[in-house]
Amino acid sequence: MAVDTSTLVLVTIATAFGLGLMSIALTFLQAGTRGIRHWGIGIIGLGVAYSLFMLYPRMGLPLLYVAWTCLLVSMLVMYRALLRICGGRQHRTRFGILVVGGAIVGWLVFGFVAPNPIRQMDATWLAASVIGGRAAWDLWRHARRSRYPAPALTVAFFLVLIMLRPLLEILAREVHSGPLDPALLYGPPGVVFFRALVMSLMSMSVIWLEVSRLYEIVELQATQDDLTGVANRRAIVSLLQRDLERAKREKSVCSIALFDVDYFKQVNDTWGHPAGDQVIKWVAKVIDGSIRPYDTLGRYGGEEFLLLIPGAGPDGAVAAAERARAAIEREECTVDGMRLHITVSAGVATSSPGMDADTLLRLADDALYSAKESGRNRVVLADAAPAGIAAQGRSSAS
Repeated sequence: MAVDTSTLVLVTIATAFGLGLMSIALTFLQAGTRGIRHWGIGIIGLGVAYSLFMLYPRMGLPLLYVAWTCLLVSMLVMYRALLRICGGRQHRTRFGILVVGGAIVGWLVFGFVAPNPIRQMDATWLAASVIGGRAAWDLWRHARRSRYPAPALTVAFFLVLIMLRPLLEILAREVHSGPLDPALLYGPPGVVFFRALVMSLMSMSVIWLEVSRLYEIVELQATQDDLTGVANRRAIVSLLQRDLERAKREKSVCSIALFDVDYFKQVNDTWGHPAGDQVIKWVAKVIDGSIRPYDTLGRYGGEEFLLLIPGAGPDGAVAAAERARAAIEREECTVDGMRLHITVSAGVATSSPGMDADTLLRLADDALYSAKESGRNRVVLADAAPAGIAAQGRSSAS
């Protein structure tokens, strides 16, 4: 049995309100889902726009302008929801004003200069396509840097469909002047069904995108140090165990460097713990900026940092640690307007066949102790006399 267009439009409206209310309800069940709330508001706005389209034949052209405006504003709200979910700080307000302004210019031109209601409708759908295309582009860029790109790519795919359908319809349709047939607002039944289906699937994909974002946040909290942003102790030790297993399989070596901020207790005692936190953040930033892209830095505890240097032998590991030590000594740490001279000591250890993580960490810790005992602000290699193999820095203390 064939279903007429009016019935499908009513189903689309009911679907929009249902999806919108479901999305809003989800935000009360799960904290941190404000993007989904905006998405739900936008979907409900689409339902309102379609409802106004149905009333247009009875109420006249002014109501149609309200419906078109509601449609574009709703899409912009949904676009903003996607930006919030993806962590974007920009709300694209200027973009929204330009798109809606462009549509209004089209309405005025084809309403008074060259009257053609169908072209007015085309101006609306063209603006909607621009919003969908821009949102798809931002989603694609987000997917490239996300650990879980599949949800963003799925939403981007549906946005591309939303962008292309009106453009293809405009190109294929014969344009004539005269009153706007209400059926043209919806299209044939297949097109109406297509819109409802895409709206439903995309809403499910947006919820998937939000869930993946929350999962990524939880995962980061479990592996990232809150203060410095580098790996936390559990994560860096886990990575060390993985690198040791890889070194064992490949019959290679893995080196580590254990850094400790010199005289850090004096910083806390003199300027307070907030100043100490700033020093720790600064040290992490300087070390992280001096290492190779495939080395990994983690906060081992307190003012100690562990640097993984996979594939490097003793000489390469000492050189990497010395590069970081020298960078900290050379650069200036400013805390609340005060210039502090910060130095670090480091102990370096290289794995041998069959060595486990605990043994390697103990060797690095012993070397770090030797570095501190021999004057600080230096790098010492494990199981060697500090005077013979240490990469010496200036022995001045902070």
